[in-house]
Parts: sequence; structure tokens; C-alpha cells
Amino acid sequence: MRRFLLRRLAYTVPLVVLVSIVGFAFLHLAPGGPAGVMTGNPKVTGEDLERIESNYGLDRPLPVQYLCWFRQVFLRFDFGRSYVTGRSVSSMILERLPATLELMFSAFVLAVIAGGLIGTVSAVKKGSLLDQVLSVVTMTGMSVPVFWLGLVAIYLFSLKLGIFPAGGRSALGTGGSPADRIMHLALPASVLSLVYLSSWARYIRDGLLEAFEGEFIRTARAKGLGERAVILKHALKNAVLPAATVVFMQLPTLFTGAVITETVFSWPGMGRLFFEGLQRQDHTRVLGIIVVSSLLIILFNLAGDLLGMAIDPRIDKGRSGLPGAGSRKRSPAIL
Repeated sequence: MRRFLLRRLAYTVPLVVLVSIVGFAFLHLAPGGPAGVMTGNPKVTGEDLERIESNYGLDRPLPVQYLCWFRQVFLRFDFGRSYVTGRSVSSMILERLPATLELMFSAFVLAVIAGGLIGTVSAVKKGSLLDQVLSVVTMTGMSVPVFWLGLVAIYLFSLKLGIFPAGGRSALGTGGSPADRIMHLALPASVLSLVYLSSWARYIRDGLLEAFEGEFIRTARAKGLGERAVILKHALKNAVLPAATVVFMQLPTLFTGAVITETVFSWPGMGRLFFEGLQRQDHTRVLGIIVVSSLLIILFNLAGDLLGMAIDPRIDKGRSGLPGAGSRKRSPAIL
């Protein structure tokens, strides 16, 4: 386990550096930056733009710019200041990170609970009308774009029914009571969780149907166990193991999915901060979020691997050709 963990951490640094190189190159080759922010001002002359580029070091060759930025970020842990607001990018990220983690955690809990319930009911009622309805719901959830689903949810539950707020993290001008925060969180967390609970429900359903065909299920029924005990103590245990591995492996995608959800619902997290930075050509802000996001995604992926191995001992952490990817050994069903 220690060697696996050290090997995965050793891959983290070069991977984050590679992401930063690609992001830095694309952003600086595209139009924008501090000079681009000023081009809409009629009072700014060409000499002013040249002076701005010189002050920020943007008149240097691109490799030199990257090395200066790399030294500032990875050696001094300073992401610089926003071209637009003048604030420290690090403080802006730290200010928004709790909201993103709150949204991710809430969506994850909803997806796990609802996905497990839907998958179990669908497998137990296989072939029934309820199974068909749930299958249509899960397939729709995996197919519908998140931004469209968010807009529909706002229109239906906020504008028409008036049940939930249309956006934000709390009521304007207030810190927000716990009940108010939950009401603001309900719609974005539900929309973000729907895609994941749909796929996780399919994994649970398929795993249960496969378990129902096992010899150990027939043995348990022959011993006189009730159907509820057979499902909860035997079949569901075997179905949850592979599904839990998939769930933990998909944890990082919750972070990327939050970008769209936060933008649609005006949720004050890192995803919205990133979108606003792109809109306003704020390169330092965007690069800082790219570095922090890539690091968090890598760490979430590592945590998913470790949790998957802890839950399912059949995952072999040492035989995979890819860094950190596990390969499943063949083994009899675990009772």
C-alpha cells in the first residue's frame, strides 16, 4: 500500500506541471490578458497597452513567461493577482472553494442514496412497469445535458412553483440561515447528482441481477431465509462492491460537472469563478483555478482508488499497467 501511494504521489507533480504548461500555452496564445481587458477603453492608447504588457512581462518570449510564472506558483505558492479585480488569486480561490466542496458533497450523498434505492427497486421488480419507468428515468438522466436540466429545474421549481430559489447560496444581503442555505442548495445539488445517480443505479441493478443468478442466493433461499434477508445480506453486498468501486472512481468528475451547475445556478464556487475569468480574459485567475482543480482532481482520484481497494479486496493494485489503475482478480462471490 505504501509503495502504491508513493508511486501515485510521484506521478502527481509532473502531471500537474504538464497541465499547467498546456493551460498556460493555450491561454497566452489566445487573445486577451491584461492588455485585452483595456482595449475596450477609448482612453487607452497603443503606448499604454505596450506599457501594460511590459509591466506584466508579456513582451517576453512565451517559454520565459512560463518559467517566471512557474517559479512564482510552484516555488513561492503565489498565483499572482487578478488582471480584472487586482485581488490575490489565491484568496479568491480559497474564498470560493468551500462552496464548491459543499455542492459536490451534497450531490454525492444524494446520488449514492437515490442511486442505490432506484437500482435495488429496479432489480427486485425486474420486468415490471415500475422497472420500466425507472429505466426510462435513469437513461434520461444520463442523456440530458446538465445545463438544460438546470434551466428546466429553475423554470419549473423556481419561476412556476416558487418552491426553491433560482440561484445563489443564500438570500441577498444576509448570511443565510441553515434552512435558507438548504433551500438554495437543493436545486443545484439535485441537478448535479441526477447524472451520477442514473449511472450508479444502473450499476447496482446489473450487479443485483447478476447476484440473483448465483449459487449462494439459491443456497440462502434453500436455507429458509426471507426474501428481504436474501437481498440485503447476500445479493446487495455482492452488488455494492463493484458499484462502490465505480462510484469512487467517478468522484473527480463531480468537480468538473460543478462548473456548469455553478454557472447555471449562480452558485458562488470555483466553477463560476472559472467561467467569469474566461469571460473577462483574466488569465491569472484561470491559470490558478486550472492548477488547483487539476491537483484536487488527482487527489480525489487517488482517494477513490484507496477507498475502492479498501472496500473491494479483489482489486489488485500492483498488476496494472496504468499508474494507480487496479485490475480485478477473479475470485468467488463474497458472501
